Amino acid sequence: MPSGLPYNSGVTHAPAELLIVSSGPGEVSTWAVPMARAAAAWAAARGQPLTLSLVLPPCQFASGQEAAFARRQGLFARVLGPRECLGVVTGLRRLALAGPGCVLHLGGDLWYSSTLAHRAGVPAFAYAETPLVRRRAHRFARIFVPSQDLAERLASAGVRRDQIVTVGDLRVDALSGARPPVRGAHAGVNVALFPGSRRWLVEGFLPFLLQVAGAMRHRRSDVAFSLVASPFLPRDALAAVLDGHRADLDGLGIAVVDGDDLGAAAGADLAISLPGTNTVQLAVLGVPMLVVLPLDHPERIRTEGLSEWIGRIPGLGSAIKRIMVRRFLRHPRAVAWPNRQAGRMIVPEMVGRVDPAAVAARALAMVEDRGALDGMARQLRDLYRTPSGVADRMLDVMAASLAAPGDPRGSRVRAAGAASA
Repeated sequence: MPSGLPYNSGVTHAPAELLIVSSGPGEVSTWAVPMARAAAAWAAARGQPLTLSLVLPPCQFASGQEAAFARRQGLFARVLGPRECLGVVTGLRRLALAGPGCVLHLGGDLWYSSTLAHRAGVPAFAYAETPLVRRRAHRFARIFVPSQDLAERLASAGVRRDQIVTVGDLRVDALSGARPPVRGAHAGVNVALFPGSRRWLVEGFLPFLLQVAGAMRHRRSDVAFSLVASPFLPRDALAAVLDGHRADLDGLGIAVVDGDDLGAAAGADLAISLPGTNTVQLAVLGVPMLVVLPLDHPERIRTEGLSEWIGRIPGLGSAIKRIMVRRFLRHPRAVAWPNRQAGRMIVPEMVGRVDPAAVAARALAMVEDRGALDGMARQLRDLYRTPSGVADRMLDVMAASLAAPGDPRGSRVRAAGAASA
């Protein structure tokens, strides 16, 4: 943990604590970990001791590897998993901070973050990218948002303007140091395949992607493929899934990329991916993509909110999810984050009963129109342009809550935040 001079000469105080609450693979990797890294640097530059902790509430979209991934980063003094989180929010376990501090919501259900802050007696802050935060906005001292458009929408929905702080897109800030997109050395076409970050996703989507790759190679022999492995897949689970498809992987010459996902993506002419946070990462890097969501097996999908838990009831789950899929297909909406945030279709989506041969044909048509690909890349980069220093702007707002004991600014903000929780 970063450390520096004590707050008051000759007096020892417990360091402040920033308690980050996050959820699934995308939120932990592109929000929580980059924020923790920025917070450590921010505190060190101020000569201010700071303890960083991470809480992972229950989340149906989690991979189960978030805690292990977070610990490997060497940033957090403690990592509380879903079981420990439930213990705290239900009052069965005490959450004590040795010094001043605050909670920062970076993904998952807002209720957990506000309740954790209430239990710890500290203010809560939230970073949000959808208007849904308005439902619990009164429980947070400040709401950080990526755009002025969202700020206006929240204000129009009744959130106090003095609560809303426009800071920019935290994910863009985290990816600012990634290498720029550069064509690889391969003379033909480079296609990056993203099978997902959870084992159940990979087991279902990898065979589909291999069929797509086979159909593409059949029509065009100079296509090179890379399969980008998520760091949230346990390596033994990844090996087991890959071994089951070794003949196809070797036959198609597909290179498995493990540990350099951004580098692999940046060098690709096209990515084929499920919807998810990686579509934002690809967009920031300016990588054209085709987003695919097969819904042939509704029982395999995960849904938001209470519907997922009801859908796990034996005998009811499959029926409920089939109904949800039918409703979605009758009233389709964008599934890729870039399209959702732009309010228009920048990248093509193929959703529903999707045939691998049709995906292959669409992908080949895209790579054969280089001008259109370059235009898509520009639109994606423009969509996610944001001034650097997003994390620092958030930390500056929270600074009073991380202030030294006795600092009147810190006392006032801590009291206000605890009262609002």
